[in-house]
Amino acid sequence: MIIKGFIKEVGQTRDWTDKNGESRQSVKLTLAMPYVSKDGQEHEDELQAEMTLPNAEFLEGLKKTCQAKEKCEMQVGFSLSDWNGKKIQNIKVYNLTKLMM
Repeated sequence: MIIKGFIKEVGQTRDWTDKNGESRQSVKLTLAMPYVSKDGQEHEDELQAEMTLPNAEFLEGLKKTCQAKEKCEMQVGFSLSDWNGKKIQNIKVYNLTKLMM
């Protein structure tokens, strides 16, 4: 799914190892998608998502984009997992591009 919005918060990073034994890093993101309701009031929906970082410099770029409140287009995927009998929804950001205004 493709959504348009802002990065509201860049959270903690998490280090992990993929199935090939390579070290990877992910970051928690809070995404905000503004919209206008039928009665003309402005609202925003928030999503808690995770993004795998391609390199360390990308994290700094995410922080700058968040601080500048730049509008982005994000490709996100939703999945469900079962953990000890509880259903958990996971949201992953696969691609993020800044929109030209």
